[in-house]
Amino acid sequence: MKHVDTGRRVGRRIGLALGLLASMALAGCGGPSERTVEGTQLAAGADAHITTDINSDAATTRLAVNVVHLAPPGRIEAGSKHFVVWQRPSPETPWQRVGVLDYDAGSRDGKLVETTVPHASFELLITVEQQMNPQSPSSAAVIGPASVG
Repeated sequence: MKHVDTGRRVGRRIGLALGLLASMALAGCGGPSERTVEGTQLAAGADAHITTDINSDAATTRLAVNVVHLAPPGRIEAGSKHFVVWQRPSPETPWQRVGVLDYDAGSRDGKLVETTVPHASFELLITVEQQMNPQSPSSAAVIGPASVG
């Protein structure tokens, strides 16, 4: 009988140790986080729901952005047609274009479907632009700059 009980105890200890290791691994991953950033004076009433999943080991972030209550770009600044998302790892570095919001004028929502940013922490900015691929952001910021990560 003692032999069987000893085996059960060892099995339980191994099971508890494996469970503890799995819990620690999951806690280290953290999973996606969400935050809301209010619009600037140009987009009063707009809210950007930013979802991030940071991979610290690779120094990358999976990013998704959903902006609600966003007026059409042309109403924010004459001649504008697009909402462009930008990022930069620090104020000393230039802004890099991440993508363009898929804007629905009917619902007044704009979405940037999941993309990857090559930094674990960065500033995020959304501007209205006349073109989809400008070299740098206009001064017409509707969201941000906001710290991410």
